[in-house]
Amino acid sequence: MFFKILNKLSNHTNPNVKNHDIIFHNNRYVTHPKTQSDLFAKHFSIQSTEVQPIPIDYGSDNEFLNGNIEFWELKRAIQKTKNSTPGADNIPAIWFKNLDDASLYKILFMFQQQLDFSVLPKNWKHAIILPIPKPNKDKTKLTSYRPIALTSVFCKIFERILAHRITNYLTCQKKLNSNQHGFLPFRDNHTAIYKIFTAISEARKNKNFFVGVSLDIKSAYDSVHIDELIYKCLELGITGKIAK
Repeated sequence: MFFKILNKLSNHTNPNVKNHDIIFHNNRYVTHPKTQSDLFAKHFSIQSTEVQPIPIDYGSDNEFLNGNIEFWELKRAIQKTKNSTPGADNIPAIWFKNLDDASLYKILFMFQQQLDFSVLPKNWKHAIILPIPKPNKDKTKLTSYRPIALTSVFCKIFERILAHRITNYLTCQKKLNSNQHGFLPFRDNHTAIYKIFTAISEARKNKNFFVGVSLDIKSAYDSVHIDELIYKCLELGITGKIAK
């Protein structure tokens, strides 16, 4: 049930793309908001990968991942949620932070129902897509923008609960490669740089060579197959093998 929910959360549909000022497309300038929205929607949809259901069911073998959501998990997720722009329902994060415990328990019950039955509200799959201009790029071109999705804060809180469970499980069970620094607690680009610096210092001390390779893949995030990534994470969590 836990992993069925993950698959559904990764499939945000029906984007509502907000327009920009002037876009140059097919040798003409486009200023009409509806036409711009359609152009951005088509452009971003071409870049994204179609999401297909993961053909595997891990059931409820793992008690930690599939256990009932605790009240502290909900409160922690709410406090960690940034006060950013809300999604189509227009409910901001600050609204959740001001709720009393009785109201939070009602939300907790709703989340537990969704986890148990793998059924999510349709509006959670609806995202408002904002085209954000990339630095030092021609703002009249569609390729000069990256999409930012504004989704329901309800959905963000639920996602944060699930993400924390996965991260905590993989780190506590030491199932992640020690060279993985991104998106993990107490690890970031600074710890990665320190590790490289240490390796260089050791090489110089022992009069050896240090070889470093840096890859900058164009549109790397857009080319990630989300379902395959989730599958690898689940495979890693269940088997303990390092996914390649």
